[in-house]
Amino acid sequence: MARTKMAARKHGGNKRKLDVTADAESDRPAKRPTSKSAAQSRQTDLDETIAMMDSALLADHFAKCIRKFFPNSSSIELEEQYLPTKSFRNTTAFDKPHVGTKLSEFLEKFAENGKAELSTCDEEAAPHTLIIAPSGIRTADLNRELRVFNTEGSKVAKLIAKHMKLQENIDYMRKNKVGIAVGTPRRVKDLIDADAMKISGIRRIVVDGSYRDEKKRSIFEMEDLFRPLLALLNKEQIRKRYGAEEDKVEILVF
Repeated sequence: MARTKMAARKHGGNKRKLDVTADAESDRPAKRPTSKSAAQSRQTDLDETIAMMDSALLADHFAKCIRKFFPNSSSIELEEQYLPTKSFRNTTAFDKPHVGTKLSEFLEKFAENGKAELSTCDEEAAPHTLIIAPSGIRTADLNRELRVFNTEGSKVAKLIAKHMKLQENIDYMRKNKVGIAVGTPRRVKDLIDADAMKISGIRRIVVDGSYRDEKKRSIFEMEDLFRPLLALLNKEQIRKRYGAEEDKVEILVF
């Protein structure tokens, strides 16, 4: 059910404490949980306004962040950075909390053929789904939640900077059929730049936007995360496919 700007603004300050999968800030090394239950027991904030944003509101939200983090850019330069409304999938129909344990349901709801589609992959280094997470530990937590899509012919890969060498991720991507790749913005961008991830296979890019870290910051509030995220979303080979009738790429904000 679509929400209006008025509804989103009315609830603009809403966030709640939840027991969900959590992470350390950015890609900095941190103590890892010893088990899935330990990860789930960590408490963090959830920004509920993201779930209420339709495509137009999401485009506005990204534009606001772009103006914030590129204060010295001219109006023309900013315009070139803005993401069009047609690039965003309207996910307001998903009526469950945007927490890690619900990510698999979220993906299945908006994949045309559900779990079957998400559990397949055509070739090595060609994921159909990218999950962009704000940190290494959050990446690991989401990777565990998405293991339901692991099959012999399609893997769910975690791509973590600082915890894993770039070459390790490059070798893994080139040797395996990875349907879903979960990683931080810079690591995913680095893999694309290294030709270890084929853009041609990408169908959806999911931004982990509702999650807030221990300092109550989302991926939209950290410049060192938002800048590489925007660079990824604005890659020419991806941007030209937003809204396309064939071979379309969509941005979903979880």
